[in-house]
Amino acid sequence: MEVARENKYVSAFDIQNVLLFLALTSPFVGMWVNYYAMWVLMFALGLMWIILTKKEANAGLFFLWGLEFEPAPVDFVFAGSWFKRIISGDVKWFSHPTLHLLLVYALLNLLQIFYSTSISRAVFFAFVTVYTISLAFYFSGYIRNFEIWNEVKRFYLMAVLISAVVLVLMILFLFIQGRLGRPAGFFKDPNVAGAFIASGALYAMSRILFGKGEEIFKFTILFLFLFLSVVLTFSRGALLNLVSGILFLGLISIITRRSKRFFIILGITLLIGIVSIPVVLEVFRQSFRFRGAQWYDIYGRAMAWRAGVELFKSYPLGIGPGQFEHYSLDYQKSMGGWMLRLTPSAHNFYLRVLTENGFIGFLIVAFALVYMIFTSFKFLIKLNKSEGFFIFSDFVWILSSILGILIQSFVIDTLHWRHFWILVGFLFGVLNLYEVKNKG
Repeated sequence: MEVARENKYVSAFDIQNVLLFLALTSPFVGMWVNYYAMWVLMFALGLMWIILTKKEANAGLFFLWGLEFEPAPVDFVFAGSWFKRIISGDVKWFSHPTLHLLLVYALLNLLQIFYSTSISRAVFFAFVTVYTISLAFYFSGYIRNFEIWNEVKRFYLMAVLISAVVLVLMILFLFIQGRLGRPAGFFKDPNVAGAFIASGALYAMSRILFGKGEEIFKFTILFLFLFLSVVLTFSRGALLNLVSGILFLGLISIITRRSKRFFIILGITLLIGIVSIPVVLEVFRQSFRFRGAQWYDIYGRAMAWRAGVELFKSYPLGIGPGQFEHYSLDYQKSMGGWMLRLTPSAHNFYLRVLTENGFIGFLIVAFALVYMIFTSFKFLIKLNKSEGFFIFSDFVWILSSILGILIQSFVIDTLHWRHFWILVGFLFGVLNLYEVKNKG
C-alpha cells in the first residue's frame, strides 16, 4: 500500500519502526527472560538496521543503554555506520578548529603506539580512542537538517529513558530480594550510567526553562524521575555532573529572564531531595559515600593521582595510550604504605591525557576543549529568541551536558565515554544547522 505525502509516494511500511518496536522489548528480555538472549537480539537488530535501513546511526544511539561489555552492540552498529559512509564517499564533517585539533590528537595516539611498553595494550587503547572521538566527527556531519536532528535526539533520549527505567527496576528487585548494592543497569559502571542519565535530566530541565508553557508539567515529572535515577546510582561524580549542568542552565535562564521557572523547579527539587535522599541513602546503606572523603578516595583515587603526577615528571612526552594502568601500580606501591588501596585507573580524564600523551597531547586536547567552549558561548551570545526556541533550547542542553561531563572529568576518566563524544558531535551538528539556516 502506498500513501501520498507532499506529492511523493512513500511506503506506508517503515522497517525502522518494526526494528524499533523489537528493540524496545530487548532490555526487558534481558531482565525477565534471558540475559544472553538480550545481547544476541541486540546484535541481530543492529545488523538488520545496518542492512535494511539508511538510518543505522539511530540504532547506535538507541543501544547506548547496553554497554556492559566491549565491543558492545552499539560499537558494532557504529562500525557498520562508518563503513557505509566510507564506501559511499560520504565522510564530510563540520569544519571547526576543535575537530581539527581532535584529529591531530587521534593521530598522535597512533604514533605513540611505537614507544609504548605494552604494544598490545597501546594498540587496543589507541584504536578505542580513535573510535570514540570519531563519534564526534560522525554526528557533526550526519546532522544535516532539522528532521535528522529531531530523530537523532529522539533515539538518544529513548536510550537515556530506558537506562533510567532499567536501573530503577533493578534496584527495586534488589531491595525486594533483600540484597543491597549499586545497580548500573546494563552498564559496567554506575558512574557512567549516572552520567548518561544526567544528560537526559538536563534535557528535561532545558525544556522546563526554555520550552513552551504547556510542556512544563510533563518535563518536570520527567526531570524528577531522571534525577531520582541518578541518585540511585549513588555516584558522587554523576551528581556533580548533574548539579554543574543545572547551575549552568540556571545562569542562562537568569540571563534570558527565565529565572522564575528555574527557581521554582530548583525549589521543588531541593524540597524533594532534602526529604527523600537521606532516606534512600540509609535504606540502601550508601550514605557513607557522601560523608566526605572515604578510605578508598584517600588511599586509592588520590594515590593514583599522585602516581600520575610522578609519571608525568618522569615521562613528559608521555608513556603511550593505555599505559597508565601498566605503570601506575608500581608508582603507587613506591609511595604508599600498608593502608594503600591500589587502583590502576587514572580516575581523571585530564591526568590520563597528560601522562599518556605528554604535554603535547594535553595541550592539543586542552586547546580543543577551550576553543569549543569559547565558540559555544560566542554562539549563545549572538543567538536570540528570534531564531526560534528550538535551536536555543537544544544547544543549551547539549552544552550543559558537556560542561557537566568536563567537571566530572576531574574525578572520573571520561576519555572513552561514547556519549561524551556523541554530545560533542551533537553540538557541532546544531552549530552547522544554524549556519546552513542563516546562509539559506
